[in-house]
Amino acid sequence: MNKLMMAAATLAALSLASCAGNDMGTGANTIDREYAKPASDIWSASLRSAEEAGLTLRSERHDKLGGEIVACRANGAEVLIDVVGLTEKSSRVSVRGGPGDRNLAGMLQERIAEKAGLGVAKTGPFGGNSIQATYGADVPSAVASARRAFSALGVNATAEESNATAATLDGRLKDSTPVRIRLEKSEELQTRVTFTAGNEKNDDNRQFAKKMKDEFERLSTLKGDGN
Repeated sequence: MNKLMMAAATLAALSLASCAGNDMGTGANTIDREYAKPASDIWSASLRSAEEAGLTLRSERHDKLGGEIVACRANGAEVLIDVVGLTEKSSRVSVRGGPGDRNLAGMLQERIAEKAGLGVAKTGPFGGNSIQATYGADVPSAVASARRAFSALGVNATAEESNATAATLDGRLKDSTPVRIRLEKSEELQTRVTFTAGNEKNDDNRQFAKKMKDEFERLSTLKGDGN
């Protein structure tokens, strides 16, 4: 009996040692997002994202209303992923890491969005709704207006790539719908801007693409020659 107790204690100690402690830092290391997807879809996306990120799963529990994943990084730091169903068609995910792990939390949220079918906004036949126009400004000036438009519309900026001749700003709405503003130099002091919302065509995405264009023009006092 004593041997069994000692074995159980050893297993428990190893389990506790699998993560380097439970100091999860402050809320500054937590990123919350809502998704226009049911909890079951988001749960599956969260579990796959944790595994593909190279995290070691310590525990997981879930039901139709959501669930919780406790995982560990290679350095032993603990990561918590909490999924809560808000309605039949929407969910909220909280990802919390240890001190200094906010970037990891953001990366995991992006993976979850991708696995849930909410990758970056795309143009073209199989993408979201887009509006394009050309403005009398250089790319850096237009980028500044694009940032202000995101901020004014409550878009959560997720990525930005830019140089002297082109730039791409990615972001997400409250329900994690992806949006994008793409800017490209067309002529001297002329920038072509494409406003894209979602990765499928529907009325909501069409309306938000127009909102981005309208806000961009309002904040920059520029008028485009597109539709």
